[in-house]
Amino acid sequence: MRLGLAIFATLSFSLNLGSSELPQLAYSRRLLSVTPQFLGQAEMKVVPVPPNEGKGTVLMIYWTSERGAVVSARALDGPPELQKAAAEAMYKWKFKPMSVNGQPVQMGSAVVVDFSQTPAGLQVPKPMTAAQLSPGFQFKCFDGLVHDEPVSVGACQQQLEAVSRDSHSTPLDRFTAHDQYGLVLMKYAHDAKKASEQFSKVIELAPERLDSTDAEWAYAYWHRATAEQELGKSAEAEKDFSVAENSLREAEKAIGNEKIAAYYHELVNRIAAQHAAH
Repeated sequence: MRLGLAIFATLSFSLNLGSSELPQLAYSRRLLSVTPQFLGQAEMKVVPVPPNEGKGTVLMIYWTSERGAVVSARALDGPPELQKAAAEAMYKWKFKPMSVNGQPVQMGSAVVVDFSQTPAGLQVPKPMTAAQLSPGFQFKCFDGLVHDEPVSVGACQQQLEAVSRDSHSTPLDRFTAHDQYGLVLMKYAHDAKKASEQFSKVIELAPERLDSTDAEWAYAYWHRATAEQELGKSAEAEKDFSVAENSLREAEKAIGNEKIAAYYHELVNRIAAQHAAH
């Protein structure tokens, strides 16, 4: 897939695990947008400062959380010392929370940082492929989360292996890859034990860029609680459900967007109902 000035690719939705005994689990929707308009929507942009007055350009790709904070930033090219400066600055960027029909979305985009200017210039890059914008991630895995595609177990496993091998992948890249693999293991392989192990790794990675006011934090605990239910681990599931409920309540208060807050409120009720049913 080629990207012109704009691309909007829906990668994942709310997930029905396909069993009458398994509930519908919330899962982040991810969109890609490489446009001047999206770059202009940043509420906070910290301009990178080059070390030792270094010169050159760096192409950065990044993802925001559902709250709009940049949680994954990596360079595709440019001098290493400038890559580091660009990434450190971008992790301080903040965008307005975005949604589609009230459902919050994570946004992926790219920017060229030109250190030959003072201050450094920020520009939208030339057309790129979706693979360049999301290294290691496969649409087959995302698509399998939504549709009845049992082969997505293999696709998501390959995706996780690719992201894990990539020395430049970020903690939130690995967070996403482990979570998606765990979800398809639940949906198609019916392997709650292995899925629970994946979700535990997700929870270990979460504090790298997220906290309890992020809905993604709640989703991870919700996913693991569901796997623990399947395994008959009632005490562990009880704890994880409580964390997920409390986290989503915090996310609802912190989001600053009425439609997204309403969406989170509905999820809190859904988790509470699932929790009470067991």
